[in-house]
Amino acid sequence: MKKYKINISEEPHCQDLESLGSIFIPLMEGSLSAEDIIGTEIVINWQDIIDKEIATFCNPIKTKFDHKKNIRTLYLEVPTGGFALEIQHKEQYILDKINAYFGYQAIHRLNIAQNINMQLKNFEEKKNKKAELKLTKEENDHLKDITKEIKNEKLKKILINIGKNVISSQKE
Repeated sequence: MKKYKINISEEPHCQDLESLGSIFIPLMEGSLSAEDIIGTEIVINWQDIIDKEIATFCNPIKTKFDHKKNIRTLYLEVPTGGFALEIQHKEQYILDKINAYFGYQAIHRLNIAQNINMQLKNFEEKKNKKAELKLTKEENDHLKDITKEIKNEKLKKILINIGKNVISSQKE
């Protein structure tokens, strides 16, 4: 197996890292129509728009604008069982939350589809997994040794966090 040495450039454009979302989302919004932007915004910020209780068993799929009736429908996906009935009962609440987020009536109605393969999301579990990234002293020393030549402290911290994630995922 070949070992490759990673050269880190000291040029100014490499100093600050940007998230892919800060680059990708504005690019996509420029190429999407106004209708698609609303759908994209809802999918990306679903947990912020709707409370965690509903977001655990409900996913936005897409929006569709009906030009004849002049209404926009949000298509939602829920697991099989009583979840579709729950969403039907909370339809006005969901519409109010979405429209309050946008500041105008962006969505007029919901279309609910049941998916047999959909799993409930557990947002708390993800937070707890991040807290469990405990490594042995040898593993921490190894990560520090690998990154000792990196001068940029932000980059060093990011790479150490990535290393911790990789090592902990291999333990599972």
